[in-house]
Amino acid sequence: IYIFLFSNTYSETTIFHKKKIDGTRFFDIKFTFESKHSVKKNFNLLTDFLKIHRFNPSVHKTEIVGKDYQEKTILKTTFRNCIHFFCREMIMYESILSYCIDDKLHCVINAEVLPNQESPVYSGKTYWEIKESSKRSKISYKSQFTADIFLPPVFGESIFKKTINRNLMFLKDTIDKY
Repeated sequence: IYIFLFSNTYSETTIFHKKKIDGTRFFDIKFTFESKHSVKKNFNLLTDFLKIHRFNPSVHKTEIVGKDYQEKTILKTTFRNCIHFFCREMIMYESILSYCIDDKLHCVINAEVLPNQESPVYSGKTYWEIKESSKRSKISYKSQFTADIFLPPVFGESIFKKTINRNLMFLKDTIDKY
């Protein structure tokens, strides 16, 4: 309790996983934490897509493959995770719409998966909400996606969930350093 109060941080994570009858996997992830930065600064950090790897150790490379207008970006992200000598890469395409309302006291980032032959993730939505909270900001992340990925029996699901949790905690721990 002392460490929690001393660091003045808060985070909450929920990761739900279900293997479907067709062999695909559905994931539902929710994560909320507080940051010492303003809403605008966090929004700018999280929408700097070419540098998003700073906040997610699984992101190997990002590429902006299109822009429809100022707020909408088409992003290709390559994820890379390794366990000892075994490494796996996964590509995902997303259409991202980002904007602020209420004089930049409330910002939103909406991402929708774009199906692509390169990607095992063929549907999904991610929603970021950044709101003012006592001269700080509260960041909420919600993601639901369906993917055709192989997870080894027994420990695969656990390792995948731990990787997601590790990446979310890394975001929480590093965002205030920028």
